[in-house]
Parts: sequence; C-alpha cells; structure tokens
Amino acid sequence: MKRFKNILLIADSEHQQDNALQRAMALAEKNQADLTVVRVFNLQCSTNLDDDSACNKLKNAITEQWQDQLSKIISNKPAQVNISGKLFFNGVFPQIVLEVLQNGYDLVMKSSEENHGLINRIFGSADMHLLRKCPCPVWIMKSNEKSKYKSIVAAVDVEESDNGNEVSSLNRQILEMASSLALSEFSELHIVHAWTAMGASVLNTPRYGFSEEEVAEWVEQERMNHEEKIDELMKILGKKISPDTMEYLNPRIHILKGRAHEVIPNLVGETMADIVVMGTLARTGIPGLIVGNTAESILNNMDCSVLAVKPPGFVTPVTLES
Repeated sequence: MKRFKNILLIADSEHQQDNALQRAMALAEKNQADLTVVRVFNLQCSTNLDDDSACNKLKNAITEQWQDQLSKIISNKPAQVNISGKLFFNGVFPQIVLEVLQNGYDLVMKSSEENHGLINRIFGSADMHLLRKCPCPVWIMKSNEKSKYKSIVAAVDVEESDNGNEVSSLNRQILEMASSLALSEFSELHIVHAWTAMGASVLNTPRYGFSEEEVAEWVEQERMNHEEKIDELMKILGKKISPDTMEYLNPRIHILKGRAHEVIPNLVGETMADIVVMGTLARTGIPGLIVGNTAESILNNMDCSVLAVKPPGFVTPVTLES
C-alpha cells in the first residue's frame, strides 16, 4: 500500500496501542513513510495556578513517562522507519485536525474508542469527529486489531449527483486503496454497491395505474444501469493495475438491492470483513458535514475497522485560527 508518506498514529491508551502501533509501523515500513506517534491526555489545568501546582507536576510526570514509552517504541522499530513522538494535553479533536493541517499528514490512524453506552457502537465521539472533519484519510482500528486482514470490503456509490466528478474520483480512490491493501495483506477483496430503484414506491401506488410488468421493467432497467456503472468503475481500476494483478486479486462484486445502511453491514458480517474502505461524501454542500446519515448508519452498524477516504477538494471546517 504505497501511497502514504507522513502517518500520524494516535496512541489513545497503553492497552490499545500495541496492535495499532504494529500495524502503523508495518505500513510506514512498506510505504517508506515517516511515522509520528501522538499521545493525548485530557488534562485541564486551572489558569490561576502557579508553576509549582499539582497539575503542572502531573504534566511533567506524564511527559517523563511518555518519553520513556517513546524510547522503547523507537528502540523496537524497523530500521527503515523514522519515528517521532508528540504529547498533547488537549482533547483528541480538534487538536489532531490542527496537527494535520500544520504538518501535512496524509493518514491518521487510531484505535476505536471503548464505548459502553446504551447503544453498542464501535466508534465513539472523537472517532466520529475525525471521520467527519479530518482533511486526510482516517483509519479507525478495532481495539483487538488483527495483525493480518483476511477479508476487505470496499464500499462504492455510483449514484448520480450534482458533484459527479467528486463521486467518481472518490470511488477510484476507494478501489485503489482497497486493492493495494488487499495485495499487501493477501486478503479477499469484496466490492459492494447498494442500489434502489428511484421512484419504485410511486410506481407501486395503485392511484397511478402502473402495471406490475411496468414496475418490474423499471426496476430491472435501474438494476442494469447500476451494473453498467460498476462495470465502468472496474474498467478504470483495470487501467491502474496490470491484468495479472487484477486476476490475482479476483475481486468479488456485490451489487445489492436495498438501503445501503442495511445491506452493506449485512455483507460485512457475511464476508467476516476485517476492514471496510469507504468514502465520506457530503451531499448537503455544507463544509464539514462529510459523513451523512447513511454513512453514519453504516459505520454504527459494523463491527470492524474502517478506512475512510475524503473526496478531492474537501476543506475541513477546522482552521489554524480556530
């Protein structure tokens, strides 16, 4: 997966970081990329305390402890990987987004937050903020991240929209990243697209007088239209990689009728996917509202890691002046 040159790993906590760190170091080694390991502590100090306050002493102790941990990480790193570390005492968001803007990271990696609320969701609040607003791809890993992925799902959306060029470019990025990852992991690659027949519910309304044959013909026409678009997308992928590589990958194509937030998580479960590569594309036109209701529903119904890709031209609502 040779496309990242400057990777940032958020080490949320000691018990989560081992598997994520190993994957980040392996990725950095394959890409010959720099890796920065960031530890974030939510420590709020009162501004009226002097330099000898207990809070500042705690900061110093945490800093010393992190430096020891970082020294161990660096001593065990692959020889070809350049690793550095940073320590923040503010929240993960927006501090990480500001760090990306300042230093040009092209990938953020993070273990998913432990979420023990009433709703069983793999992604916590900070995760969703990063998925929505981080300007570069975000890779959220399960806390029990596997060392090797056996099954990878690439979710694409070929629906027509006002920003068709962005959709097309985003789909290409998704397929290229998923293919590259599948090759490096020796994984199965599944490509999924969910579709519905536009206006079918209206056609099925008795008052409009459409026959069952007319409805079925319309639905079939829509299905063929989506299949043609997926075929075009696969031809584009075929131009990026050699025929031998495509034959080796042998991606399984799933064109599923139904709502994306229902059928895609079902496929993820059926294929026992370890990671889903998907796009985060706003259809509202409002900067920052990148993960829409459908995408968030998909994310919250999956129990696997995710690599979320931003569309070209995405501008985060977080600024350096924030």
